[in-house]
Amino acid sequence: MNLLSQKLNIAVISLLISFFTLLPVHSVAAKDKVAKRHTSCINMSTKTLRRRAKPYHKSITKHAKRYGVDANLVRAVMAVESCYNRTALSPKDAQGLMQLIPKTAARFGVSDSYNPDQNIRGGTNYLKILTKRYKGNMIKAIAAYNAGEGAVDKYKGVPPYKETQRYVKKVLHVYAKLSGKKVGNLSFTANSKFSYNKNGRVSTSYNSPFAAGKPGRSGLAMNKLKAPQLYKN
Repeated sequence: MNLLSQKLNIAVISLLISFFTLLPVHSVAAKDKVAKRHTSCINMSTKTLRRRAKPYHKSITKHAKRYGVDANLVRAVMAVESCYNRTALSPKDAQGLMQLIPKTAARFGVSDSYNPDQNIRGGTNYLKILTKRYKGNMIKAIAAYNAGEGAVDKYKGVPPYKETQRYVKKVLHVYAKLSGKKVGNLSFTANSKFSYNKNGRVSTSYNSPFAAGKPGRSGLAMNKLKAPQLYKN
């Protein structure tokens, strides 16, 4: 019986090893590495960015022309989203080069988000929809790609979310490198400013709607008028 038990234990251990070996490689550690690559991609030289985007040049050019989207905008979004990593997977299940979540992929008929051509088609189509929705306003389109149309519509511009504001700055930073163009007259919301500094980098400041509020009841009433969304039950 002891010999039989030992053999059974060995068999069970072998099966477990085989099972864990076949699990997807998208571990937490792998996701952390992907996130670090995304950050480092923002600071790459124009030459390096173009080299990393080169394998997808044909698909980018084809779909950018098809949907009437600036090809350098597609490259910039791709750089920030995945750093041109076709197998990138975020903790929120955004997948591939342009980080399509399953819902967005389905919306644009993408059956395999890890297929570069399909992923680029879906992401570029989405940028076209957003650009058209915001009448050619690139800033709003980029913000909506990150935060969704609802948030941009609500705040009538880039919403006051740190993640989205950083995202917009990163995309514009890469876009400026690739295209040689700076997007001027930038605006987040009525309470924020978005501009380039003397070094050509994008900077932003957010002015609180409470700055002019007075203390006491009158100040509270004024604040409610200025930012009613913050006082909803």
